[in-house]
Amino acid sequence: MSKLPDNDTLRRFYREGLSDKEIAQAYGCSVQAVNARYTAIGIERKPYSNIAAAILEAAWPREEFDRGKFTRFNRARDLSTYIRWRLGDQALTQRQFQRAAAFLAHLERNNLVLSIDWSKDNPWVFLPREPSDGRRVIRWPEGREMPKGPHLEAISLPLAPVEPEIAPS
Repeated sequence: MSKLPDNDTLRRFYREGLSDKEIAQAYGCSVQAVNARYTAIGIERKPYSNIAAAILEAAWPREEFDRGKFTRFNRARDLSTYIRWRLGDQALTQRQFQRAAAFLAHLERNNLVLSIDWSKDNPWVFLPREPSDGRRVIRWPEGREMPKGPHLEAISLPLAPVEPEIAPS
């Protein structure tokens, strides 16, 4: 019998940014056991891309919303790139850094958040920021569990004005 929590709880820990070591210590098992379970439930270790996908999955689950057919739109790609930048992904290309910077500038300049309106052909829409949005760059759906820690910061505006650094050539 595994000492680890159920798969849904483990996925939540992954979205929240808990390290394998933190989970292993909390459940009295090895880091390798945590890693093996992640692999068994289909979590690949492309940390930044996977975390961005997990955050979006928490907001708009693919099975419920068929979000996958809309990821080709620029706003969806820009959001994912922004999240990866905020998480510290050093593998972003120069173009991706520029897109993250442009996404951030557009939100800040116009006081907007990104949301989804399923009635539109391109459901990714910019909406005026409301007090309930806080610093988040997306309008978090009601009734969905909000990420915590570094993953919440990844979908939030920076505390101080910043420009994403240009990726090394």
